[in-house]
Amino acid sequence: MSIRAYEDNGKTYFRVYVCVQSKILPRVRKQADRIFDRNGERFSSQTTALAEERRLLRAMNEEVSRLEGRGYLWSEIIDFWESHHLKFPSRRYVKSTVLDHAQLLRNWTPDWQSRPVIEIDRGDIRRALRYANDQGKSVRFQKNLKNTINVVFVWAMEEQYIRGVQQSPTRGVEVEGRPEEKRPDILTQEQVRVLLREGKHRDHPWYPVWVMAAHTGCRNGELYGLRHEDCSLVSKEAALVQDKKPAHERNYGSITVERSWNPREKRYRCTKGKTWRTIPVSSELFWFLQGLKAQNFGSDDFGRYLLPRLTGWPGSQAGILRLFCNEVGIPSICFHALRACFATHLLQLGVPSIKVMKIGGWKDLKTMERYTRLAGVDVLGATEGLEIIPTDSGVMENVVNLYSFRSANKGIEQ
Repeated sequence: MSIRAYEDNGKTYFRVYVCVQSKILPRVRKQADRIFDRNGERFSSQTTALAEERRLLRAMNEEVSRLEGRGYLWSEIIDFWESHHLKFPSRRYVKSTVLDHAQLLRNWTPDWQSRPVIEIDRGDIRRALRYANDQGKSVRFQKNLKNTINVVFVWAMEEQYIRGVQQSPTRGVEVEGRPEEKRPDILTQEQVRVLLREGKHRDHPWYPVWVMAAHTGCRNGELYGLRHEDCSLVSKEAALVQDKKPAHERNYGSITVERSWNPREKRYRCTKGKTWRTIPVSSELFWFLQGLKAQNFGSDDFGRYLLPRLTGWPGSQAGILRLFCNEVGIPSICFHALRACFATHLLQLGVPSIKVMKIGGWKDLKTMERYTRLAGVDVLGATEGLEIIPTDSGVMENVVNLYSFRSANKGIEQ
């Protein structure tokens, strides 16, 4: 606030400037600069200038108080949530997840960005979901959008960025429609054999990566993070002894999975499940690893690379696999589908689902139930007791009996 004197044609006049900024919302600021009063006259005395200053101050304070009552903008709430979780990451909200959620809200709630968050109601939620639906987004995507809005809104209420609101506007809003569950694109065991056989025959550079993916169920980033030191294998002599034992007693060693490459952050971090795990090595994988470990693909601070550092990996693994599948005449799948193949094939071989979960690092029972249904092991043999289709012998027996019946009753009919 200030009152400044200035000269014009030998006379002294006064200029009034008032600025009021909110202490709660720093972005809220009101200011006014006056050289004329409400009658259009200049302030010729300091007394009239002081009176105008007091009037402007009251008006600006009232306007700031009104804006404070409306609270933060939706864009500010997103920024606060993002900054907080980037500063204090958790198991649920790692950096990539936080960035994805924040960008999702910025992309799919554009009309809210400059609105006070307390003005957002259920109608706005429904309109946002309808907009996503009109853009061809799935029901699953719409549910994820609704859930993300709710997470950020509830967090803002708990942190007292939103006052005077008791519940999230997403409460009571239903996503229209039911998500259609699509059958995962996977390969049968025979199709995997075709993939690997052709990959080896053609000396494809990605062949070692595909073998490891199909034999371990590792994610793309986990395969990229494997080192020689992660493989604890028995000696070749001991392996020959193991070959003579029953399959369930064999032990060729194990692979420890404890790191994964994050392409967004350009660094290694822990696995998706936030824990390390051990994968048992089968007999054929053991001998494959013997040849793989004899090669030199370079090293880093974690040790010697187990797999070759291929051009475009990570990043292009899905497109390369799809292209090769088309070339060899098997269903085109993405790279991550090899992980689903691994789980499904183990279940079909009779491996208990709890073991498959431990080996693959799955935490979600729903995911494993999906693979169990895909493998069909949970309903195996359930329909064996239905013996309702007539056999050829049974049909002929009835025909013979019918002729006998007619012959026996021929005299009666006559």
